Amino acid sequence: MKLHRNSLLTAAVIVVVLYVVSLVVGLPAWAAVVLSVVLLVLLAVVWKQPEVPKPVVHTVQAAPAPVVLPEPVFSGPPTRTVVDVRLPSASADFQFSFSAIVQWSSVLSGSRHADLGAVAVDALLKRARALTTELQVTEEALNQQHLASVLGEPALDDRGQVRCWATEVRLRLPDADHKHLQHLAALHRLEQTTLIERRMEQDKRAYLKDDVFATPGSAAVWWLANHPGEVENARGLLDTLADLSAAANDLPVRRTSAEAVEQPKPTRAELEFAAAVDDLLEVEPPRPEQSAKSNGTTPRAVEERATRNGTQPAEESRGEYREQFYSE
Repeated sequence: MKLHRNSLLTAAVIVVVLYVVSLVVGLPAWAAVVLSVVLLVLLAVVWKQPEVPKPVVHTVQAAPAPVVLPEPVFSGPPTRTVVDVRLPSASADFQFSFSAIVQWSSVLSGSRHADLGAVAVDALLKRARALTTELQVTEEALNQQHLASVLGEPALDDRGQVRCWATEVRLRLPDADHKHLQHLAALHRLEQTTLIERRMEQDKRAYLKDDVFATPGSAAVWWLANHPGEVENARGLLDTLADLSAAANDLPVRRTSAEAVEQPKPTRAELEFAAAVDDLLEVEPPRPEQSAKSNGTTPRAVEERATRNGTQPAEESRGEYREQFYSE
């Protein structure tokens, strides 16, 4: 138990006063000591109080002020922008439109140029031109990706004055060329479709002529294959199928009459013989009137004489001869 400073002083004063009083009164010294101790004990009991806790004052230390460092200043490489520069493609009819940001850094060794930016742009365009001459115009997205990948790598120019590269590369076709390319693609697709359809039609015609209608028999077999079991109908279509077969093979069409028999063509010798016979038959015989006058007989008498002799007039005999010849 801790005593206050004033309490200690008070107890000391009381002890001194009791000792002096005991000496004055004539009490023994031990009596003064006992009284002093009792009095001190009483004072200690009366003045005993719980200690009031002192508030703990937390001292907050001020945070040190942040040290503000200056932001580093980076000086990037010099740049130049090229926009819509025409570059050739693999097709002579189309050109690419090239755009990019050209960056470069100077090389310490070598001669110095007055405009290193122009040197860098020229070197980069030469690299781009060498690449685009091998690119197809139909692969625009792939071409741009390939060009950006290659031109993004730094490279020296021909004289070794600058090291240049490109960013934000854009490679495209002009709008007019793009529309023209779409039109050509549509025409090529139409041409391919037409060629395929024509080849299919030619194959179908060749199949009908060389296989189906090669002979009347093959035509009949084809019809039966597509109409199985219709034999009676096939018999009724034999003449039609034969006509179709003849027409398909550029042959004369058969006669429509079933009773007509197709005669073989006469040979050249037969034609010459028939012409000679016609010439002989065309010679006009002497008229009966003239012969009768010269003989002094009448035409009636001549006819009766021919009848008695079993002969016929010349015109009748000629008609029978012609009928006999052509029938043979």
